[in-house]
Amino acid sequence: MKKRMLSVLGAVALGLGGCGGASRTETTGARPDFPEGVQGQRFELRLKGVNNPGYDSALVQVRRISVTTVEGEALPVRLKSRFPMELTHPEQAHLVGLFLVPEGVERVKVEVTFDDFGGYEAASSGGVIDTRVAPLRFEAPLAYLNEHGRAVVHLDLNQSLQTHGEAKLLLPSLDVRY
Repeated sequence: MKKRMLSVLGAVALGLGGCGGASRTETTGARPDFPEGVQGQRFELRLKGVNNPGYDSALVQVRRISVTTVEGEALPVRLKSRFPMELTHPEQAHLVGLFLVPEGVERVKVEVTFDDFGGYEAASSGGVIDTRVAPLRFEAPLAYLNEHGRAVVHLDLNQSLQTHGEAKLLLPSLDVRY
């Protein structure tokens, strides 16, 4: 089973490598999260897998995050997740990114888009997770974000990973904690 998972993840990595992987590289040396002069309160966006029905592994990688006001104005974001995230570790809430919210904004819209494919392994099977179906989307009131400085998306693995042939489709079922 481990060999199958490794071969699936190897194929996914090769496919992702040819799809603009250079944009994910980070330059060396210290640099600020946001350019100097960009104003706003800083918040974290985290992702955690919950309600695992028995997967030994479930890996996904974030391609992009977008945070806007309810009116559609884009806010500054920084993608921090550069590698696949293992969602079967219930104690781990992966840092996906950071975003800034200017004064006067009361609510933001958040969207997380995954790379095209991830991978899973269970006791009796393993394969690809097709994450192209739908991004994660939610609205966050600033009053809630201010409590701890973050939004933690709890992705329900039991409800979100639906069987489709030999693959799993990611149809996000989530709960946001602040």
